[in-house]
Amino acid sequence: MDWLTICPDGATTPCVATVQAAYLSAIVAGIVLLAVVVRRSRDFTTATLSLMAVAIAINITIGSLTALLRLPLYLDSVGTVLVGALAGPWAGALTGLLSNLVWSLLPVPGGAGPATAFFAPVAATVGLLAGFWGSRGVFGLRSDDDRIGGFLAIAVGIAAAVIAMLVAQATVGVGFDPEDQASQVRFAATGITIVSVGFVAAWLSRRTIFRLRGDDPRTRRYLIAATTLSATALVFALVRLLFAPSGYFSTVTGITAGGTPDPFLGGADLTGLAVADPAGLVLAAVAAGIVGALAWTWARRGERARFFPVWVAGFTTGAVAACIAAPIAAGAFGGVTGGGTDLVVALFRTLGLGVFQSVLAQGLVSDPLDKTISFTVVFVILTALPITVRTMFSRGDQTVEP
Repeated sequence: MDWLTICPDGATTPCVATVQAAYLSAIVAGIVLLAVVVRRSRDFTTATLSLMAVAIAINITIGSLTALLRLPLYLDSVGTVLVGALAGPWAGALTGLLSNLVWSLLPVPGGAGPATAFFAPVAATVGLLAGFWGSRGVFGLRSDDDRIGGFLAIAVGIAAAVIAMLVAQATVGVGFDPEDQASQVRFAATGITIVSVGFVAAWLSRRTIFRLRGDDPRTRRYLIAATTLSATALVFALVRLLFAPSGYFSTVTGITAGGTPDPFLGGADLTGLAVADPAGLVLAAVAAGIVGALAWTWARRGERARFFPVWVAGFTTGAVAACIAAPIAAGAFGGVTGGGTDLVVALFRTLGLGVFQSVLAQGLVSDPLDKTISFTVVFVILTALPITVRTMFSRGDQTVEP
């Protein structure tokens, strides 16, 4: 709790600077405002209050576990997404804010410090977007729903934006210098261009190839193919994040940066699990191919292909969260927040990227994958819950198949 004090002149820890204290005060004011909004809406019921309490506990428990294991993911928004899906965006946002603030006060991994509290607006955004996607039916769509075309178009837009970003990086570069106004203007213009390319690609595909109707036989075929490709890409990214030459296991050396024994996992050296390329690429491709084949077989039966809209929602939520978190991490903490993602930031720093670029790159690598996993977990939870339990909440009917 020492970090809650204002830093005297010349001190930096364990305390917060005046501007940081003002930022935290604004977050607290935001919580009060959100509480008023939720209270005046139809979403704030006894059932919602109970769910929020459980969701906060879920967030802190899973988040502390990932922090303890120094994983390059967070997984601390499962409860927030659950509340957003069942009780609406405002209740989800309030859950995210409260989770981070409560966590920052607890003497558990990831807590007892300002870092978690500073990212409370990111957690609130995740809750808002979970409620938004829930209202679009991602947790209750049937495989023949004509809204599937919209999610397929969004996926095309995401792919087009990723390709545009890679082309921009290989040609004009996506540099950002906080002290160079021309660099900032170029960075903003490049970002707007990339987003515009994605938007146009999504709009065009929605108006043409994915202009589907509820009885269109292509809907189901497209959805099965999209589920297969998405599962393949998801597994490939996850395997690379863990087993790549510079992935998670390559950082668990059993020795700290200062050369002393690292108590993490009893000083275990797990670098042998990191697979050098090209063998690492082959491993990831084989694992992704096997899972993709299984996903294709599995998605062809019944309504199982319904995971795809959930993945689209999770991926886009993660991308938005990364863009919001990057300036917070770079400006308030210099890119070092004390979590497992610091290792990914350090990797991008070794490639010559600046602090903001490295933090943004880390976010765009980790956050979409993280939120996709969180949305998937929530979808599985909702599927397992009886309809009578889901419909106890104000937005629970949106998670039920029409």
